[in-house]
Amino acid sequence: MHIFSSTFTQILTSLIDLTGDWFISIALITLAIKLLLFPLSVKQQRTQLLMANYTKARDILTNKFKTKSEKINSESSKIASKYKINPLSPFLTTIVQAPVFLSLYFTVMNLSISVGSFLVPWVSSLHTVDNLHILPVIAGLIQGLSGFTAENRNWLMFVLPITLGMVFLWKAPVAISAYWIVNSALRFVELKLFSLSTFRRKLFNIPTPEEMVKGI
Repeated sequence: MHIFSSTFTQILTSLIDLTGDWFISIALITLAIKLLLFPLSVKQQRTQLLMANYTKARDILTNKFKTKSEKINSESSKIASKYKINPLSPFLTTIVQAPVFLSLYFTVMNLSISVGSFLVPWVSSLHTVDNLHILPVIAGLIQGLSGFTAENRNWLMFVLPITLGMVFLWKAPVAISAYWIVNSALRFVELKLFSLSTFRRKLFNIPTPEEMVKGI
């Protein structure tokens, strides 16, 4: 994480010198991180779509073979092997982001620069806590919206990120809330792009459940 921290310190210092605004600087560095991790996001989304179709394919097998559990499990394993379905793949982006997030946190805590932002005039610098708690609330709401999509309308997936986000960010440096806001907003846009049929055809090429069980 030291490598990340030193890199973030250099980049963030340069961006603050260039823009004179800590929020814009955090937004730019967050966008850069998101672009670097975009291939992982594509892989994560493809795996999630693949898992959804795999579950439907298994339901088809269950209806076809009824109580023959060994046959169902055997054919399901073949499908999973054929399409390289790994249930742990969706967590890959989260695992990679963890050291990035922690490095950025320590960078903010140790940065000696003190500058304001015209977008967040009620906060003096990126080190301080938002005593009005406006940014933590916004961060929680956007995080909740990014997990509450047309394909996933589970209210728990909306409420839980809001609660966890606000609890974690309530007393954290305001720069962390800024990172959270921009990252969640970009994730929301990313999911909207992934939902477009054009993107799905070019990026994912997911077999349908019927194609998975064809020939079985």
